[in-house]
Amino acid sequence: MSEPLGVETLREAIALSRTRGAGSAALIGRRIEHHRSIDSTNDRARQLAASGEPEGCVVVADEQTKGRGRSLRHWHSAPDLGLYMTVILRPDAPAERAPIFGLLAAVATASALGRVCRGEVRIKWPNDLVVADDSRGKRKLAGILAEARASDRLRDLVIGIGVNVNHTAADFPEEIAGRATSLRIVRGCPLDRNLVAAEILTALDDWYTLWRRQGERPILDAFRLAGIDLEGRRVRVTGGPEPWEGTTAGLAEDGALRVTPLGGSHPVVVRYGEVLRVEET
Repeated sequence: MSEPLGVETLREAIALSRTRGAGSAALIGRRIEHHRSIDSTNDRARQLAASGEPEGCVVVADEQTKGRGRSLRHWHSAPDLGLYMTVILRPDAPAERAPIFGLLAAVATASALGRVCRGEVRIKWPNDLVVADDSRGKRKLAGILAEARASDRLRDLVIGIGVNVNHTAADFPEEIAGRATSLRIVRGCPLDRNLVAAEILTALDDWYTLWRRQGERPILDAFRLAGIDLEGRRVRVTGGPEPWEGTTAGLAEDGALRVTPLGGSHPVVVRYGEVLRVEET
């Protein structure tokens, strides 16, 4: 039986994860706030950040009653099954570079979950983590929601991470059951959510340290390797004045997706947060 999610068990798991990994960073997880139930870990982290909470604080919950993804879409947050947590960061960077940290979180989480589920976890731009199922195609395993406060430079940033951990197929609502999966389904057995959280947080710590030392290039390179359908995929872009279709043409240097409209010859830059969805057609 896995340990219930909690501050001390999570701290112990993080310490264990750091002893096994190559990284030596120890910023994320200095303070952990655990809730049995909360409306949104991102909302709580934003409150803490606005009140001056130092970076590295983690808000984690067993259940979210108002969990959300990008563009205010609902994030299914079943009690005691998934992992719902948010990390506060205060990167010294211009406001326009905020999207890079969503990509950083996606790369870190994908690498961590790949170790946990012993398989390849890929990133669907900009913030969905998926695994391949030969019979059912790509299924969503996790998602990232990064939200920033800024003027000309970033004041603070909260990165929300939601992972389907111990769900069975019957635990997903009907509207997402056809495109969702969990670590339990992939592995064939339940997992300790503390250990899953620790793997993600230590990976995020290491990637954030790497960004501070080497800048954005390693993040963009890793995202291009882990990303799927970044080039040559027919997609439909929605959320602007009018939906339109095109073909993906690679990742821009600021982390945006380049899409060439049908009948066009020059790619349009689709930036994180400017559209609701980029969908396969």
